[in-house]
Amino acid sequence: MKKLLYGVLAAKLIFALYSYQRPMLSTEEAVVQAYEYLRNPPVQMYMTIEPIQVELNEVPAENIRAVLNPQEGFLNQLINKQQWEVTINYQHAVPTVVLDATTGEFLELSGPLN
Repeated sequence: MKKLLYGVLAAKLIFALYSYQRPMLSTEEAVVQAYEYLRNPPVQMYMTIEPIQVELNEVPAENIRAVLNPQEGFLNQLINKQQWEVTINYQHAVPTVVLDATTGEFLELSGPLN
């Protein structure tokens, strides 16, 4: 009985450590994912945004900024959830796309869009 209890406890500990240190998107992956969201805006985007008409390799590197931040909320900070905030400055628009750092899922769009 003790061996079973120790096994279950060890499995829970390993799972908790893995959840805390989940693999995240790299900076390049986050920028590409944000560009794809700007090129093909998701349906749940409540703002109207025209799809980006410029290719990613045409945008100078100094016009792209990616920052990894913790997500807001006590539970999110407790389990170390992170988010990418990617800003791409193009054609007089400066949108910031917020992505979940582990899944790349769209969370929010903000910033001057026109």
